[in-house]
Amino acid sequence: MRKIRRVLDVTGRIFDQVDFTESTIFFQAHRELPQITEIEVWGLTLKGMQNDEDQYVSGIASISFEGVTSVLLEVSIYQPDGNSFLKVNNDKLLKLSKSWGEPLANEKYQYSLAGVLDWPSGYCQLGIHATGKVTVCFEPNDCVSSGNYVKNPEKYTYKGK
Repeated sequence: MRKIRRVLDVTGRIFDQVDFTESTIFFQAHRELPQITEIEVWGLTLKGMQNDEDQYVSGIASISFEGVTSVLLEVSIYQPDGNSFLKVNNDKLLKLSKSWGEPLANEKYQYSLAGVLDWPSGYCQLGIHATGKVTVCFEPNDCVSSGNYVKNPEKYTYKGK
């Protein structure tokens, strides 16, 4: 039996209602920038989108960006134990960054995501410029109130491979 997935249009400023603070982001780097970029996220929070209550998606949600013109990824790498950051000279965080494409002059909105990157494991900031539609797709049965998530995060947080 096929699961019913909910699709939300979060193009432009509506994207601000999507919070990645508690999320694990699965981003596959491409050699060349694709016109449509899709990422997967576990632990997305949808602010005020369900009966004016924040909802935590305790499962995989996919986010699709159409008309992508540029992407910037920066990752502060975690130690293998995942409890602290790798540091180099003078206690500076080890950061990796990569960019694809250039934003168009008339683009006014950058889609910004920040959370834990699955691989390489670290805290990431991801900026995407796109001229087209942006959608979030998730299984409604994976949603729990943010209050329930805060009370019992170990029950809902991504457990890894």
